[in-house]
Amino acid sequence: MYRLFILAKCDLGHAEECGNAIAQLEDVSEVYSVTGEHDLLIKVNFDDLPSISDFVQEHLHRIPHLKETVTMTSFRVYGQDIGDFVN
Repeated sequence: MYRLFILAKCDLGHAEECGNAIAQLEDVSEVYSVTGEHDLLIKVNFDDLPSISDFVQEHLHRIPHLKETVTMTSFRVYGQDIGDFVN
């Protein structure tokens, strides 16, 4: 399995709209609102490499008001999953 983490920038005032639209995409497991240089952190899981390209180019980049993404592939997990940390 391939786990991607994607940082996204949205047009000013459209982070919630983008986040909600991205959360509806197939294969997206989590979308977080974050502080700093980016607006959203997206977690996506795939079974194969071609699916990653299809997702990013054919689905994610077609979200209105999404203006920039940085895609990272995770290759190892350290420690245990701490689960949901937000009440």
